[in-house]
Amino acid sequence: MRKRRVLPIESVHIDELVHGGQGMGILADGRKCFVWGALPNEDVRVQLTKRKKDWAEGVVEEIITASNDRIPPKEPDIYLATSPWQILHYKKEAIAKQAILEETYVREGVDVSWQPFYQQANPYHYRNKMEYNFWYDNDSQQVSLALHKRGSHQKIAVTGSALASETINKAGAELIAYINAHAIQARPLKSVIIRSTATGICGATIFVNDKNVAKMFDNYKPANTIVEIVYSNPNSPASISTEVVTPAEQQLSDTLLGNTFSYSARSFFQVNVPVYEKLLQIVKGFVQKNSLLHILDLYSGVGSLGLSVLGKSQQLTMVEIDDLSCELAQQNSRIVKNSAVVLATAENSLHYITGQELVIVDPPRAGLHKDVVARLIETKPATILYVSCNPSTQARDVKALIEVGYTIHYAQGFNFFPRTPHIESFVVLNR
Repeated sequence: MRKRRVLPIESVHIDELVHGGQGMGILADGRKCFVWGALPNEDVRVQLTKRKKDWAEGVVEEIITASNDRIPPKEPDIYLATSPWQILHYKKEAIAKQAILEETYVREGVDVSWQPFYQQANPYHYRNKMEYNFWYDNDSQQVSLALHKRGSHQKIAVTGSALASETINKAGAELIAYINAHAIQARPLKSVIIRSTATGICGATIFVNDKNVAKMFDNYKPANTIVEIVYSNPNSPASISTEVVTPAEQQLSDTLLGNTFSYSARSFFQVNVPVYEKLLQIVKGFVQKNSLLHILDLYSGVGSLGLSVLGKSQQLTMVEIDDLSCELAQQNSRIVKNSAVVLATAENSLHYITGQELVIVDPPRAGLHKDVVARLIETKPATILYVSCNPSTQARDVKALIEVGYTIHYAQGFNFFPRTPHIESFVVLNR
């Protein structure tokens, strides 16, 4: 077996934080170096983990000169795996994210007048969803929760997360205690998604690669936790459902702007409800002041966005590819009479984009499908509200729309994921 090459440790001065979340500096040979655990204006020694022709990547090995903005991480042993910006003063996090957001659009040649970046006061225990792998320790012969170790393909054992709600951390500990008490091996356990509601109810979906293992969870009935066991093909990625072996007895629910929404541990639902409600209030203002009576919500999930902002006289069509999310959107749409749910991809639903409706889009990180952009350009709806979890692809799509005559009426960034580099952004486009 060929030994894995060990890359060298290099010294570098960090100039800025970049979109991916790393600090970036220039190595002595001129290559850009993207460094996890480093902040601007720091001199660091870096253990390289990747080295390409024009760039390198690594993890901080030693801080030679520390930034004034550096603080001790809340989880010193695992922060790089769960939330690599624990080392940055929280007030400076909003500034850094706003700068990254602005630079992302400048790189696309798009001029934007940004509203102040929105950031909540509490940077911890805000997440209502965590996804973990499993780890087996040979010495203790115990299973534990695990996350992927930053900059490697390895896992790191964890007992919980400072980002997760206390309800999730408690449910994770109960699950591991059950697994170890019943001598369930780690090998057939792929992953677990744990979600929590504002009322303290948990949903735990356990993914296994052996259906026989599902029987070992028959007696796992913790208080206030809805358990679901899902068989996942061993050749598929973690948390991909092949067959639901033990269905959840009920769904989770939370309230957004006074409306109750049902969702499952496996369906898409925003992980930071207070910040999401702030965004919904802003979106609602634009929707209900608009004279258009038909609202089209593409990539609609369980309907939490479109249904939360709809005016009483407006009609809503929601388009979503996931069948479980569509089923839940149908259930959630009972709160309004004038709505419809379409099970389809956005790119296969282009006939719903006629130019006579207000269009809301909240796509995955890949951004809008090129056929959706082409259809928007062809039909030219008067108003497009674009919510994004990836400003890079949003900026790409917005540039294409600006080139055919759209203007940016409103733009704002939101910190849905404090202590991490992720940025949510909202843009209103008018023709």
